[in-house]
Amino acid sequence: MAIASSRTARDALAFINGRVYTVDDSRPWVSAFIVSPSGHFSALGDDEEVMKQAREQKLIVYNLRGRFVMPGIHDAHTHLLSASLQQLNESAIGFDANEKTLAEKVKAGVCACAYAHVWGDWIIGNFYSADQFPNQKPDRQYLDDLFPDQPVIVREMSCHNILVNTEGLRRAGYDLAGASDPQGGRYIRRENGEITGELVESAATKAWMSLPPLAVAHVKRAILYGIRASLRYGITSCQEASANSVYLAALRELEQEGLLTMDIHTHIVYAPENFALESSASLHALLDVADTFRSKHIHTNFVKFWMDGAPLPPHFTQCDLDSSGQPDEKSLLIDQDTLFEAIKKYDAKGMTCKIHCAGEGSARRALDVIAAVRKLNPHATQHELAHCNAVHPGKYRI
Repeated sequence: MAIASSRTARDALAFINGRVYTVDDSRPWVSAFIVSPSGHFSALGDDEEVMKQAREQKLIVYNLRGRFVMPGIHDAHTHLLSASLQQLNESAIGFDANEKTLAEKVKAGVCACAYAHVWGDWIIGNFYSADQFPNQKPDRQYLDDLFPDQPVIVREMSCHNILVNTEGLRRAGYDLAGASDPQGGRYIRRENGEITGELVESAATKAWMSLPPLAVAHVKRAILYGIRASLRYGITSCQEASANSVYLAALRELEQEGLLTMDIHTHIVYAPENFALESSASLHALLDVADTFRSKHIHTNFVKFWMDGAPLPPHFTQCDLDSSGQPDEKSLLIDQDTLFEAIKKYDAKGMTCKIHCAGEGSARRALDVIAAVRKLNPHATQHELAHCNAVHPGKYRI
């Protein structure tokens, strides 16, 4: 007995009466097209051309009624998962929170979340702006009265820095009296030397690494939420700027379940580990088996590095050039030797290294390392620098 199928030539669908941008210089605009059962454009032209083919193939015809149609957009840099988690289960406080309203806004935002206890009993809020607080110094004291026993993290608007209450600092093992600043980060301090709870760049590592692991099922929900939001704006493909093991596991399950309707190029984090909420050893092991996650919609050929922070007030954590014209080493999140060995390794595997460089110093360091790798391998992969806020077009060529 023959079983009916929706994959026959008869199941193609013709579209007419549209305003269709093709991105083909030889014929940039048409009004009609045919989509095959597999979802591919099999024909395009004016209404008369497409209707002739539709009649010959006995196809169903859909009238676009003048709507605009274009190919899907590829977003070359997005944080699909973290942005979705922020929407679904973080306390949205607005940018106007100050010393008087911060804690109440966090509490009210928690009640408005669609999902609770995603991070155990940790509360995460977004986003504060330092200029709303006295002397541009948000302090844990503004959270402690309302949250004396529950750990709280509030993201700063750049997402590179955070404010943590006293209980959160205690749980994460911070020295409240005033530990030394880590490489590539710093603690904002009170006049007596105690830390305020605002943790800049790498100083936030222990806090982020103290969070309980995310459930794969919730990661899947968040990814689907992000995909739906992206598709509404015509984004059908993206480069995920911060991927880790739970992300890849969730994508693989979604693909196996037939729910992954977007091409996702995962930038698996090499360093620093706090941007992936996963240990360096685990991330490096994941990179070694990245190709086992590849599928129709999952592309795992990117490695992600963060060289510095963000050029935003009041902290300005980008790496600039020092007085001698060299990268300011204290602002770098990855040292030169580590970066060189990593890029050499993944370049040899044909993987693309995507490097976050917000300042001219970090861009200089990344380009110098890429140039050194290219001397070893003249046919090296074309790697990418992200952001480059302080670099003028045409200043560097490699």
